[in-house]
Amino acid sequence: MTIQHALDFIHRGQNDEQLRRKLEQASGYPAIEAILKDESIPFSEGEFEDAYSLRLFKCQDQSQAQALMAFRMWWLLLIRSPARPVKQPVKGG
Repeated sequence: MTIQHALDFIHRGQNDEQLRRKLEQASGYPAIEAILKDESIPFSEGEFEDAYSLRLFKCQDQSQAQALMAFRMWWLLLIRSPARPVKQPVKGG
């Protein structure tokens, strides 16, 4: 894992709606980690925070900074939310 993966994730996550939807549909953090690995962008929480700080420092205006802060909040809420149960088919009686 590298900070570059986290930087790539931030860029892709802000621009790739399909990736965001895939992550939002994951059943919990292990599934999120698997998606990131499949996308070749695994990273640690510390690497994400380092990448976020670096990107925030490079923002050229307030709107870029606000968009980045909103993305970070989305990510933190996503990874810290309780695992969503996988829907099981209802058995007929």
